[in-house]
This record gives sequence, structure tokens and C-alpha cells, in this order.
Amino acid sequence: MKSLRTKIAAVVIAIVALVAAPTAAMAYTPVPPSGTTTSIPAGGSATFLFDFIGTGTVTYTLTGEGVGPGSLAMVKAAPTSTSVAKAAGETVKVTLPTNATGQYQLKGVLGSEEITLTINATIATTGFDATSMLGVWIGGGVLLLGGVLVTVFAARRERQDA
Repeated sequence: MKSLRTKIAAVVIAIVALVAAPTAAMAYTPVPPSGTTTSIPAGGSATFLFDFIGTGTVTYTLTGEGVGPGSLAMVKAAPTSTSVAKAAGETVKVTLPTNATGQYQLKGVLGSEEITLTINATIATTGFDATSMLGVWIGGGVLLLGGVLVTVFAARRERQDA
């Protein structure tokens, strides 16, 4: 009986560890060669690291609809741009407007080197996400299994006592 309880406990611990295990998130997204495209949801942010060969100050320019100081705007307007200077090797954070649509261009210039990244604004997902319920389903299954086991053990003990 003790062995069965140990096995059940091991299975429960393994399931909880799988569900609760944190996923590692990278602090930045390295930018591949110029001309690459990536996606950011409207109103979302992403941090990029441009891989320049030289050293010095890089001028980053974000161009697109609704771009303003701090790369955040609240109204739609004609394509505008904003710039920021950072040392080579530093990351740059891009935040799209909440009503972002279409494409945005992030260009980094260091001397004669130039890297351009195209950013597609995507619509933020809304509604029900069934995969987010995986933990609830697993937890419910474990509780159901526990209830069945308690019932089986109680019935077994009742038969032995009779």
C-alpha cells in the first residue's frame, strides 16, 4: 500500500513540475542580417540587439504610422519617425502604438554600416485560448484520479473489515 502511495505522489509531483516549470525568456532578440522581418503585436514591445562590426554610437530610427517620441503614439497619422542614439552592442527597445497597423522600419546606422529590420504590426489576440487551460485540465484530472483512489481504498477497507 505504501508503494502505491509513493508512486501516486511521484506522478503528481512530476505533473506539477511540468505544468509549473517556468519558460526561459530571452532579454533581447538578436537581429539577423539586414532585410529581415519580424512581428510585434499592436501596443507591444520588443528589444533588439543589432550586431554591428564596428564600435561607436549607433543611430536607430523607427519609421511608421503613429510613431512618436518614445516610439509610442495614441493617434493614427501619416508615417513619421523617431530616432535614438545608443552605443554599439546596446539593445534598443521598440514599442508600437496601440493602434499600430502595417509595417514599421527599424534602421540602425553606424558609420557606413546599416541594418534595417521590418516590423509587422499584428493584431493582439483576444478571446479564449484553449491552451491556457491545460493546467486546469491536468489539475482537474489529478483531483478526479485522487477522488477515485480514495473511493477504491475506502471500499477495499470496508470489505476487509467485514
